[in-house]
Amino acid sequence: MSDCFEQIRKDAYTKLASISDDEITVLDNPKDANFLESGDYCEVWEVKTGLYDNVKSVWIIDELTMYIALSSLFPLEPAKIYYDKNDFEKLGYIPHSSFLRNDVCVYDEFVIVDQSNPTGILIDQLSKAKKTLIEGLKGENFEDFEDEFVAYWNTSGNHKDKLLSESIYSVIGKEPKNYNSLHLLTYSIKSSKKDKTLAGILYNKEEDLIQPYQQYFESQDYSTKEYEVFFVKDETRLTRPPFTISCFESLEFIKEENQKNFKDYFNKSPVRILVFGKTINDEKKYFGWSYPDIDFKIKGFRQSKLTPYNITFNKGLPGHKKNVKRFSSDSLSEQRLIRRTASEVQTPKNYKFLVAGIGSVGSNLVGLLNNLNNPEFALIDNDKLSSENIKRHLLGFHYLNQNKALALKTYLKHKLPSQKIQFSESSIFDFYNQNKRKVNAQDYMFLCLGKLNLEKWFITELQKGELKKPVFILWVEPYLIGAQLLYLHPENLPKLDDLFSDIYKYRFSIISPEEYEKKRDLFMLKESGCQATYSPYSSAHLSLFLSAAYLKIVEVIENSNNQSLFYSWIGDIDIAKKLNVTLAKDSYEKYSLINNTL
Repeated sequence: MSDCFEQIRKDAYTKLASISDDEITVLDNPKDANFLESGDYCEVWEVKTGLYDNVKSVWIIDELTMYIALSSLFPLEPAKIYYDKNDFEKLGYIPHSSFLRNDVCVYDEFVIVDQSNPTGILIDQLSKAKKTLIEGLKGENFEDFEDEFVAYWNTSGNHKDKLLSESIYSVIGKEPKNYNSLHLLTYSIKSSKKDKTLAGILYNKEEDLIQPYQQYFESQDYSTKEYEVFFVKDETRLTRPPFTISCFESLEFIKEENQKNFKDYFNKSPVRILVFGKTINDEKKYFGWSYPDIDFKIKGFRQSKLTPYNITFNKGLPGHKKNVKRFSSDSLSEQRLIRRTASEVQTPKNYKFLVAGIGSVGSNLVGLLNNLNNPEFALIDNDKLSSENIKRHLLGFHYLNQNKALALKTYLKHKLPSQKIQFSESSIFDFYNQNKRKVNAQDYMFLCLGKLNLEKWFITELQKGELKKPVFILWVEPYLIGAQLLYLHPENLPKLDDLFSDIYKYRFSIISPEEYEKKRDLFMLKESGCQATYSPYSSAHLSLFLSAAYLKIVEVIENSNNQSLFYSWIGDIDIAKKLNVTLAKDSYEKYSLINNTL
């Protein structure tokens, strides 16, 4: 694949190096960068710098090596900022920094940057990274550890620190009352060989929330096993990393009145798991760890005299030094999923549709497009389906942790095995550049990415004549107060200035463009810090928008329309009033579609 942005990177480097006080060099080989997770970067710049406290006018760290890592999509997506792994001892554990990857989080994945100013992007990122490190070293942002507790708990502090490989979910509604209230239901595929556990679900035996899952596993011919876990209620001492815990150290979390119960549990249970609750941002979450397998073959001891508890916790035996395997339970509760979260037209023609972005919008759109006589699909997405998505995604529990494009192909194949469906786990940018002929063999291309910079790039490909087929773009605004449907035909393309406002939002946005900067914290919510940012809207409003959009899409397809169109959908404007969000106009009619004049 040709390197589309090589010259942009060269120009950005020349400009940055000339105006920066830091010593910046381009590494000959990106893998020479001294951070633990190199990632898929086409270029890495080494930055010799320091951290200066402007308030006290002192150097906190006078020598620090940082890295600017750029993917082949820069400036369509921001760079990543890392620091040298050998400098970890100078920095320690700091919020917004993964100590295993040695990165510094400065932008969330939804950020929209001015791609026309690549150097400005890098200056802003490097400045924010230094500010984050300085605030961490001064202890000014330690409260942010609470927001990111889940991310740090699920990150190994070192290569000896162990995490449980199986996925653990939870369906806990009421807080458990006793140490033996929680159970774990594991499920695995039945086979002639030893069953392999795929995952487990924590539940409160005093509730009946596990029954639907038990019935589901039975219908899918999965084998299940049920285990008791030991619950220690709320844990408030675990506040900041590192979270490496040895078997012996784990006894500190057992209250004195529960020591005997824990010992009895440990000696009788085939699987030994401890779970605790923790309230994060007013939400109860459940974490825990499993203990290592017991080895009874210890020289100098008779096996009959050894108990699992003694082998694991006796300071005279090697087992007490082993680390527990941590896990967090991914909640499947209705409350969490809610928070995160047409007409049937048949035609005899066999259409070919490429759909990029199989998230909430893309998956449900595919479900509607599939009514058009089961068309051929090319499904493109490089992400996996996670539990927080399933409330408003077309796919559900069965497809968790599977690639979204592959999972949707499987879903459609279950309905009609003969349907022709291709899929790719690549990004749409890479797929397009490697398969232009295949892309241009489609009848229509649908972009459901939610990434404005990338969408603008594809529009320029249309304008250059490289992309030769009509493109639909679907964009949803926060809380689905509004949404956009663009239809761009190669024979009748508008100018970019006719589509976008000065601050890089769609020109006909229902929410006033200025509000996106003023109310960013309202529009981009965080479940566990900047590493898990999401845009809020409900599945009900998504269905209303897609129903309206689907009718227009069908009209365009049925009439072979060669005129570009720009529709704006007005959602529940009462939400805007409740949130004090200013709209672009005062005359909008709730749940209506506007045909904008280009």
